[in-house]
Amino acid sequence: MGKQAKRERKEEEAQKGTGEDLSLTPEDKRFVGTLNYLARGIIIGGSVAVIIGWLLPEANMGRMLGLGLLCGCLAGVTMKNIHDRKKGD
Repeated sequence: MGKQAKRERKEEEAQKGTGEDLSLTPEDKRFVGTLNYLARGIIIGGSVAVIIGWLLPEANMGRMLGLGLLCGCLAGVTMKNIHDRKKGD
């Protein structure tokens, strides 16, 4: 790739920006952040619960998954609250 093509690509990327939607209000961004933390907590909690369910032979896998999802949900909310306190919102 030549220098001209690299320069054109850099100019196109600069015009596009980071790809974020600039029409989001601060409340929308806060809600999206909350959903991000919540989803992350649910996925991690469910995954950890299923792994523990595999390791414990007498455990009911469905019950372990449900409990892990619930705990992950609470952990996600807690992570969001801690982030907001550190940020000062």
